Amino acid sequence: MDARRIGDVDAQAFVIRRAGLADARAIAEVAVAGWQAAYRGILSDAFLDAMRVDAREVAWRERLARDVDGGAPAWVAERAGHVVGFVSSGPPRDEDVPLPASEIYAIYVLAESWRQGLGRSLLQTAVAHWRAGGARTLVLWVFEANAPARAFYEAMGWQPDGGRQALELGSASAIEIRYRLRLSA
Repeated sequence: MDARRIGDVDAQAFVIRRAGLADARAIAEVAVAGWQAAYRGILSDAFLDAMRVDAREVAWRERLARDVDGGAPAWVAERAGHVVGFVSSGPPRDEDVPLPASEIYAIYVLAESWRQGLGRSLLQTAVAHWRAGGARTLVLWVFEANAPARAFYEAMGWQPDGGRQALELGSASAIEIRYRLRLSA
């Protein structure tokens, strides 16, 4: 999908476009800031404070370089030339998700841009992409204790499907639950 301008928010429009290799650092910065803002009280402060952008940048550079066939796309939201959010997606990782299906791996928006339509637009972009590609089901994992994110997904039609897992992150752990969106034919 080409870049597209999405409405004026606080008199500044944002653009959603497909992420490229040059976006790895900006995505890493948004991811770290997103974790640190969204998961305080869910994960330990020590774990969140120890997160480093450089390590995430390497991982994002590798991930974006591997997506040469478009099978695991990511999109960024830009405002005034700066990345303020992203969504990444690809094939489902769970064997019990019936195909054709896809998974939203991550979606983060900088805290100062929350509640301005960026997250909604990012998620809608990914959903539209996978719907056009023939997916009938989308899934994502969210921390069970992350009530704001769960409310966001539910407002967009996603529902818990009973999937549940413990996510171990070194010194931190939390329970995740899986959400599902069924797409019409």
